Amino acid sequence: MADSEFDVIILGGGHNGLTAANYLAKAGLRVCVLERRTTVGGAAVTEEFYPGYRNSLASYVVSLLREEIIDDLELRSYGYETISLPNSFYPGLDGSHLLLTENENHNKEQIGKFSSTDHDALKEFENIVDQVGGIISKYWMNPPPKLSGGGLSDIINAIKLGNDVYKLDADARHRLIQFLVGAPETIIERWFESEKIKAVIAAHCMPGNYASLEQPGASLAMLHHAVGEIDGKQGSWGIVRGGMGKITQAMAASAIAKGAEIRTDSEVEKILVKDNKVQGVRLKQGTVLLAKIVAANTDPKRTFLTLLGKKYLPDNFAKDISAYRMESASLRMNLALKGLPEFACIDGQGVGEHHRSTITFIENKQHLETVFRSARAGIPSDRPIIEAIIPSVLDDTLIDKPGTHVMSLLCKYMPFDLADGRHWDAEKEAVVAKILDYLALYVPNLHDILHSWQCLTPLDIERIFGMTRGDILHGRLEPDQMLSMRPHPEAAQYATPVDGLYLCGSGAHPGGGVSGVPGRNAANRILNDLRK
Repeated sequence: MADSEFDVIILGGGHNGLTAANYLAKAGLRVCVLERRTTVGGAAVTEEFYPGYRNSLASYVVSLLREEIIDDLELRSYGYETISLPNSFYPGLDGSHLLLTENENHNKEQIGKFSSTDHDALKEFENIVDQVGGIISKYWMNPPPKLSGGGLSDIINAIKLGNDVYKLDADARHRLIQFLVGAPETIIERWFESEKIKAVIAAHCMPGNYASLEQPGASLAMLHHAVGEIDGKQGSWGIVRGGMGKITQAMAASAIAKGAEIRTDSEVEKILVKDNKVQGVRLKQGTVLLAKIVAANTDPKRTFLTLLGKKYLPDNFAKDISAYRMESASLRMNLALKGLPEFACIDGQGVGEHHRSTITFIENKQHLETVFRSARAGIPSDRPIIEAIIPSVLDDTLIDKPGTHVMSLLCKYMPFDLADGRHWDAEKEAVVAKILDYLALYVPNLHDILHSWQCLTPLDIERIFGMTRGDILHGRLEPDQMLSMRPHPEAAQYATPVDGLYLCGSGAHPGGGVSGVPGRNAANRILNDLRK
């Protein structure tokens, strides 16, 4: 077979594309992964963003990566190592704080500062989330059943899902339905009395979402992020030693060892089709590579509307993909710090448990509504909700000089389209200045210890990673864009209306996050189809 001919071409060298490449190459297929950037990894990459400071560029925490995939790809033997983030820290502007750890007595005392009943309510609530999340997680590793015209496997999967739901008690079934179609506002008000704990739960809906707390179905994002685990502990989150790029570098090394070929600086311009069958791809520089199978790790809109083209699609399918909702309103920052952040709400110097935490800056439940409505109006908030970590307190490989630190910020919600014709390239520095000033209200020494910053606006995320409208999840996680409808009923099982074209990215089931599951499931679908 010539250097320009392959069994499978994979578009995009992010974690899902690399996962698919591993399974397909292991099965003996000749696989070529094409990545438009100079390095593989997609949004899961580690870069030096300031001399002596390295950090995860976009994705920054790990939990959803399935243990089955870690083992199948032998990632630990290629350098993959996780570090648990055991704590959650919620500082307040009024001098109060909430610090949750693995010590239940400590947590009861902490929550007791705000409510006499919310600790027990939170335990009961988390139990419900674990039950419901457990059901969802169980079906991640299989294609969702077809809405119509399915075969025996679809019927069996639907029956299994029904049986698992039936096994829940009546209250748990009620809560499952609430999470699927209810509004977060209703759930929060049902369970909690203190404004602090209400804010904590509202923040759980935020990282993978772009929705009002009053929007039905917006609670799904909370469940999506409750199904992960670190070292066998459900719902736990952590970081990767050396940054998120260590995941994709391990995946790439594993794929190459299985015979896969990886080409960087290879931007695909078009998917080639003849008689409704994939023929290969044409690169932007004009090179044509041939394959009867193309697996797209690109998002659904980019795959179908840009790389393929509407003329190769059924009219209704093309219209539905055009209407597929994409935008996560996410802005990512990395800070290079010459010292340790000191929080106004906690006395003492040196690294504390609050530094070894996911840190969420949210004032109250209404804060989320305020930033959401501001973003919908095209106005970046001066006081965004910020989720942060300081990974260097746990991983000193990220910095050259002891005592220096890196800090990751996810700022929500930040609109892709700005009001009044403004442009992110002109507005970025002013927006960053306001974010840093707001953060300094919580961290008074911030400006004194700040060396430099890196900022990826929603527009930057689209430009750098090819994610339409900067959507880090390749499509909203809402009821009509999940399971058998993600991204469309005719493409939800990874095959598409074009013979030989498959989806293997986060725009397919089960959705976004660094899980590797869409890549693994798509590879299995391809192999099953080849056996027919």
